Amino acid sequence: MSPANQDGHPFQFRAGAHSLRFRDLLHRLFSMANQGSMRPEFLQMATGSILEFLACDLLEVRLEQTGRTYRCQATGAGGVSGSNGNASLQSILDAMLRGQFLAASPFFTRGGSFWTGDATRPILLRDDRQDAEPRSLVLGGDYLSLAIVPVPVDDRTRGILHLGFRKAERFNRDDLPFFEAVGETLGVAVAFQAAQWALRERVKELDCLYGIAQVFQHTDLTLDEQLMEIVGLLPPAWQYPEHTSGSITFDGRPYATPAFRETSWIQEAPLRVGDKVRGRVQVAYDRDLPVFDEGPFLKEERSLIEEVARQVALAVGRREDEKARAQLFHMLEQRRE
Repeated sequence: MSPANQDGHPFQFRAGAHSLRFRDLLHRLFSMANQGSMRPEFLQMATGSILEFLACDLLEVRLEQTGRTYRCQATGAGGVSGSNGNASLQSILDAMLRGQFLAASPFFTRGGSFWTGDATRPILLRDDRQDAEPRSLVLGGDYLSLAIVPVPVDDRTRGILHLGFRKAERFNRDDLPFFEAVGETLGVAVAFQAAQWALRERVKELDCLYGIAQVFQHTDLTLDEQLMEIVGLLPPAWQYPEHTSGSITFDGRPYATPAFRETSWIQEAPLRVGDKVRGRVQVAYDRDLPVFDEGPFLKEERSLIEEVARQVALAVGRREDEKARAQLFHMLEQRRE
């Protein structure tokens, strides 16, 4: 549904029905953020919801965090994908994402947004250099009414919301605070989604380490049985459990989940007992997945697999020390007899 009112103005933000619709958008975004989805999936759902809320022909969300860029786009019935396919517009989008874009008034707002009601008219762009003269540019393209507003998330994450309408003069400068409010709401939802997702990942990691501790408390199990139990705890602790398999190799003996195979997407850590490496812990994905800190793996997963290897090595060392002490005690008892 479009937020247009009866006089034909599409974005005039007033009390009553419009306020209720905005609260509905807020509720939908935070419900999506709480589902535990990865960021790309969340952004795709959020982009579709905002497109429906604003009834625009094109909506694009871009986020940049520590060198990684996320981009999601949705189009309405009259939309054409590709962000106009315009090199000048793309340079504006990239510059705004980096926080380096400047435009002369009235195309740039105090809230940091760029807009034009007719992309066939010249706009004035400023250079970062103070002595540079503004230059005139005509964007053109499939979308005549354009707005690019910031999506504030946190100190490490920059974002923009890009709106496109095929018709000219679809909105005016007074509507930009409304768009900026939507951008701010999305930014808060993105931060919430990141916090919820990180919390779930940490809980999974703690469950894995707690499970390992529980396994080693069952002293009635053999070492072979303990290692097989621990291998089964590995896949649920990684980002994509359905694509994850695990393996522990100790003194040349493999202990693995049924589907384990060494692939191109593998993470491992050595099993070092005392000063000797006696095996390794491995986690493998069965397919190519989005790139994070270490290929498809998170830096937290690097810490986790190393901690798993350390815990296993410590438990094996204690077990062997106890066995050695028991043998020594037995020998001393035999000598006394």
